[in-house]
Amino acid sequence: MKRILFSTAAAVLLSSVFSMSSAFAAAEPAPVFVKRISDALISRLVKDRGSYKKNPAVLNQIVQDNIEPYVDFDGFARGVMGPYYRQATVQQRTSFAQTFRQSLIRTYAKGLAAYDNESYTIRPFIEGKDPSKAVVNMDFKTDTGTIVPVAYQLIQSGDSWKVRNLQLNGIDIGLTFRNQFATAVQTNKNSLDLAIKNFIPSASTSGQ
Repeated sequence: MKRILFSTAAAVLLSSVFSMSSAFAAAEPAPVFVKRISDALISRLVKDRGSYKKNPAVLNQIVQDNIEPYVDFDGFARGVMGPYYRQATVQQRTSFAQTFRQSLIRTYAKGLAAYDNESYTIRPFIEGKDPSKAVVNMDFKTDTGTIVPVAYQLIQSGDSWKVRNLQLNGIDIGLTFRNQFATAVQTNKNSLDLAIKNFIPSASTSGQ
């Protein structure tokens, strides 16, 4: 259940926070902007529902257009590698970033497929002390009426934002992935190459 919620919430909402203007260049209130972008994505999902139910390639295109460019995959991956990042060679870091990117993209695509007119509300936005970072809090309502809080940790990239990490229902997804990767390294007898090759992140807290 947690995996489904993560996939759906992330896929629907990650794309909404990518271009929130910073405090120095905000053209409109951040919550209003986020809602507008989210509604645009949802409109596309509703419009293309018949197409992607028949052809998964449509979902891949939606991910490519609306999610992939707006996630800091390299920074996210670096945090997931944790202490192993310093041990890794440049080639291993690059390989892990690519593997991690592909895994998350597949997760988001599955999340879009699971979307079924769920709704969300954006909590009042509070600016932090560091203008290059922000946290956007939302409440995601499932089709059963369950409310799941989602917090997006953003980092400024140029004049827009990218997602660096998120918390789902109090669970730090980046930390969860980091623990899973550490387990993968141990399982593969401390071989980073094998751990990177076999690593498949899961949003559940029970490991891979």
